[in-house]
Amino acid sequence: MSGRSPKKILVLRFSSIGDIVLTFPVVAAIKAAYPSCQIDYATKPAFRSLLAACAGLNNIYTLEGSIRQLRQQIDFQAYDAVIDLHHNLRTRLLTFLSGATVYRYPKNNWRKWLLTSFKVKPSKPEHVVDRYLSTLQQAFGLEILAPTNQYLIPANDQFSIQEVTGLEPHKYVAFAIGAQFATKRLPTDLMIELLQKIPYPIVLLGGKEDQETAQKIKTALQDQKIVSMVGQLSIHGSAWLVKNAAALLTHDTGLMHIGACFEVPIHLIWGNTVKEFGMYPYRLEQENCFQYEVENLKCRPCSKIGFQTCPKGHFNCMRQQNLEQISSQLKASIN
Repeated sequence: MSGRSPKKILVLRFSSIGDIVLTFPVVAAIKAAYPSCQIDYATKPAFRSLLAACAGLNNIYTLEGSIRQLRQQIDFQAYDAVIDLHHNLRTRLLTFLSGATVYRYPKNNWRKWLLTSFKVKPSKPEHVVDRYLSTLQQAFGLEILAPTNQYLIPANDQFSIQEVTGLEPHKYVAFAIGAQFATKRLPTDLMIELLQKIPYPIVLLGGKEDQETAQKIKTALQDQKIVSMVGQLSIHGSAWLVKNAAALLTHDTGLMHIGACFEVPIHLIWGNTVKEFGMYPYRLEQENCFQYEVENLKCRPCSKIGFQTCPKGHFNCMRQQNLEQISSQLKASIN
């Protein structure tokens, strides 16, 4: 576009939690470069409340029904640019014949295909946030040298941790036990075995779908201080517990990306997915980010997303995790 400063920009990202949190640096970069610019956002209804943690947004549109209905809500001609950070069929349909000037981030699906099909790793791994930000360079010529990654927890989602959990802030380990697909999660028996090696109070986090797993963990570890907040909090409430934890133990999931916005040490257990997809914790400094994976498995990664059961049946990417190493490094990061 021309060298003039944009007055209105629309950002598109329909899902999911982690992907949307990773768009926050883009909004921050636009706001830093153009403080008076109006930034609007279009997403799914389920993620509208998540955007309360993103500073700098004005209006939020939600995909309540069809793409056609959403198009009718948006005056595309009023925007200097549309930044498509989803780049799928629906966002293309949304902007088709709209007259908008659209910039779409490079998805590089061919690289993901090479990685999952033939295990060919990219020569220069690139975080998805860097690809998001490259869209701003394409649109406005902006070069973002020090992007910010912030998650602003709304005041009404902050609470007394001691009153709610019985634990002091920074004296517990937060464990995000869930993930959308089972091949991204440790099996429950390994979660239990790992937690037995961690001599700190544990706060379990996850959605309602993880409550059965949480109950199995609590039943098996009755001699340990295990507090389950699974299915009881908003995403911002879970973020508050992560922010105030001594460390975050997590799978490849949305709470991992939220945790990367805070100073808490992150201990990330990879299953079928790999960091080469560009979805590892986004931090300029990686000293307090510990990542665990079973290397040299010919079947890994089997998918850029995941499965509900291991396609090979053995689930070695999780079954062969070094639990002693994970617990030792977690303890070292707290002490």
